[in-house]
Parts: sequence; C-alpha cells; structure tokens
Amino acid sequence: MKLWKALALSLMLLALSSCKFGFKQPEIVKIQDLTISEIKIDNSKLLLSIIVKNPNNYPIRLKELDVQMLDPTRVKVGEAKLKQEIDLPANKNIQLDFLVNVQSRPMIHMVSSINKDLQFFIAMKGKGRAKGISKSFEFEQPYSIDIKEYLPQFLPNLKRITSGPAGDQPLFKLLRTYVGDYGITKTGLMSDFIVINPYGLSFKLKGFPAELFINGKIVGTGNIKKELVFDENVFYRDGTMVFQVSNLKSVVSAAKGVFQGGIDYEVRGTIQIQVMGLDLDIPYAYLGVIPFSIWEILLK
Repeated sequence: MKLWKALALSLMLLALSSCKFGFKQPEIVKIQDLTISEIKIDNSKLLLSIIVKNPNNYPIRLKELDVQMLDPTRVKVGEAKLKQEIDLPANKNIQLDFLVNVQSRPMIHMVSSINKDLQFFIAMKGKGRAKGISKSFEFEQPYSIDIKEYLPQFLPNLKRITSGPAGDQPLFKLLRTYVGDYGITKTGLMSDFIVINPYGLSFKLKGFPAELFINGKIVGTGNIKKELVFDENVFYRDGTMVFQVSNLKSVVSAAKGVFQGGIDYEVRGTIQIQVMGLDLDIPYAYLGVIPFSIWEILLK
C-alpha cells in the first residue's frame, strides 16, 4: 500500500513538474500595424495592432499586457493597457488592438528631419496563466511611421473655421477686420489674425492666396502681408491678410443691402506651408464680419 502511495505521489509531482516546465509563455509574434488615429493639442491616439501567439497545446489566460511608447532615449511618451483578461486558444495566433495615448508635443520632437518619419520604441510587458502557473514575458522593438501623410493634421487647421476658436484646436483666430486704404476702384481691406503652433513644429507659412466672398459672390482677392516662420520655441505669431476689394457697386450688390451691424464674409483659398523640406498646399476657409463702421467709411 505504501508503495502505491509513493508511486501515486511521484506521478503527481511529475505531472506538476511537467506542467510547470512545459508551460510556454505567450509570444508577441509581430507588430501588425500602427497608425495615428487622432491628433489633439495635448494628447494624440495611436492605433496599435499586434499578433500574440499561444505556443501551448492547451488554452492559456492572458492576464496582463502593458504597452509603452518610448522615445529614442527610452523616455516614456505614451501608454496603453489590456482592458480585460483574454483566453488564448491552443496553438493559435490572435490579433489584439490597443489605443495608445501619446503626448503630442514630445511625439513631434521624435520626428526625424532626415527620413521624415516618427521613430520610437514599442515596449510590452505581460503575464499569462495556465494550470495554476503564471509566466511573465516582455517584448521591445524599434518602429517608425512615415509622418508625411499626417503633417497637415499638425498644421493650422483652416478647412472650415469661424472667427473664434476652431473646436478643440484653436490654431487660427481672426482678430479684426478694417480698412487699410481706400481707392476709387478698389479698397484695401485688412484682417489681423493669430496662428498658434501648440505642437512645437518648425514650418514656414509662405502664403494664403485667397478669394473673399459676400453672399457667395467674389468681391476681392488677397494674401498675407508677409510670410510667418515658426520653430519649436514659437508658440504663436500674428499676421495680416490684405485684400483688394472691388468698389462699391459690386460689393453692395453682393451684400444685397443687408446691414445688421456688419456684413458677413467668407475667405477661401490655399494655405502654402513649407515643413521638413516639403511644400504643402492645404485648402482652407474662414468666416468674418466687416463691421458697420467700415461700411460707413466706404459708402461716403
């Protein structure tokens, strides 16, 4: 009887030992994809897809998986966590998706001026569990994203804004509209504005070729008075749009005599920006008001 008990105990210990030493930790096979899904002034979001493998011939439980995005000096600039535990099927690969929260300004500073790509490290730490045994695992890999297609999102967003803050990203604000000079056939209309550079991006705003509309009719054309240069230490610059507006019959006709403290106008054009050695033309539009006091001057 004692022999049978000893044999049973030996078999039990052998089974536990086999389980302990035979349990293989989960593996991060590869980074499947990484894209920038959202860009905001303080924080941006990256969509990370990875392939995780269970190398065992039985299911295991993925208990934890933490993701960190590190700059080239290994300083953390973003992170994400596994929201809930996941069962990994035996001998299978599965795809896991993470929404990584990243600090926008440090992320911009990680862009290579040579290759025009965002360079960083992706580090992961996780824990798997099976048959009462837990094992930890780690993964780290350098990665880069071609930033060229995302550059317009880091630049002043002027596709359609009002004279006030542009939603969550007040990168352009119209300050005032006034008469610069008055002529017989044309009037010089001026608009002062502020462009904000919250990401610390270096770029040159070379031009704002534009058309000015009142009630859908073109009444003038314009551009910025001088180009604006930004670098990582320049948070904002002010500038001036200069318009040559057709006098007064065409303007008044376009306005259709609607004077309610001022005349609404719209500016449409293309913003010309040079950034990282690239020349970008980005459509933009904004709304403004010509104050009634200016109309009194023009109609004299």
